[in-house]
Amino acid sequence: MDEINKQFEYSELLAGKVLDSLTDEQKEVLYEWEQQDENKGIAEDILNAYTFDEWQEKLKSIDTTEEWASFLDRMEIASEKPGKVLRLKAIKWMSAVAAVLVVGFSVFTFTDSNNDRLKPIAASSIAPGTSHAELVLSTGEVIDLEQSKDNQIQEGEVALENVKGILQYKDAKSRRRGDNKVKTNTLKVPRGAEYQLVLSDGTKVWLNSDTELTYTVPFVGTERRVALKGEAYFDVTPNKELPFIVMTGNQEVQVLGTEFNVSAYRDDSVITTTLVEGKVEVTDNISRDKKYLLPNQQSILNKQTDAIKKQEVDAYPYIAWKEGRFVFNNVTLEEFLYKVSRWYDVEVYYDNDSLKNLSFTGDLPRYSNMTSILKIIEAEMSVNIKVEDNKKIYVFR
Repeated sequence: MDEINKQFEYSELLAGKVLDSLTDEQKEVLYEWEQQDENKGIAEDILNAYTFDEWQEKLKSIDTTEEWASFLDRMEIASEKPGKVLRLKAIKWMSAVAAVLVVGFSVFTFTDSNNDRLKPIAASSIAPGTSHAELVLSTGEVIDLEQSKDNQIQEGEVALENVKGILQYKDAKSRRRGDNKVKTNTLKVPRGAEYQLVLSDGTKVWLNSDTELTYTVPFVGTERRVALKGEAYFDVTPNKELPFIVMTGNQEVQVLGTEFNVSAYRDDSVITTTLVEGKVEVTDNISRDKKYLLPNQQSILNKQTDAIKKQEVDAYPYIAWKEGRFVFNNVTLEEFLYKVSRWYDVEVYYDNDSLKNLSFTGDLPRYSNMTSILKIIEAEMSVNIKVEDNKKIYVFR
């Protein structure tokens, strides 16, 4: 709170300068403050054009209620000095000045207080993700597949092998007659990980970070149905009699035999389905909107409106993660780092929102240390990046 009070003291001095109400001693204090390098950026923000509403919105995130009200009271008194007209306009301008200072100071104060923890990219190390997942059996038992490497796992009459990051189900042709009880398994891949899965019908699935896939063991009935949360690439074994269906929230993707990618993270506003080979039918189960996709076509389902849009795309950037690459073409820096952060299991923070909208294009290795990617971003986009505990990324101008 002492630091916040100091911020308001300087806010008053700057406001007093505009209102021509400073004493000689106050002018000297303000002059010394204005000469400090860390305050020059704040001064430029105040002198340049900006909107009061934008700064006011940022100020809401800072708990300075009492100090803010006290500041406005003092500025209102100061603005009543003879010769000062348009008092209300002056008060609003002074409020904006204070907002700039408080927000700006908070950034610098935060940075200074974290200098001992924030490190340059060269002094950091952020390892890429690994093959790691948990398997939840029908009994509720949870198996850490990283700890169970090369081990045999049994789910009823179905045998599983877990070797080198690939979990494979064996077709249960030998299961006892009458044993038709449906068993459900869920493969959970955390942030900073990936895993491969071979279902009992031979279908291959690559699961990206922060992803869950739920399925029956083995497939029974007239279809092969799985439920996806997150992102996965499917290479479906053809079977005209048993269509393969991927459920993602309200969306349903039905195929006979094909290769496609589905991105359906719970935090995303859309579900994206990209076809590589074959043909799929994408349906929204609420609106019943339906689209057929051919290779290099993509459907985008808006979760709010339940509308599906279809477009022509180059499929490779959307499946490059499976091939060990990060490929993005003219996306925002925020979108790029948002997706990459899942793989490296880090959090990203920005000095201001304008940094989020910087445009990024690149084809980068997925299995390298993240610091190599951050160095490229820093050099190509003229930003400054610091790292805290190899888990938090801070992007500055």
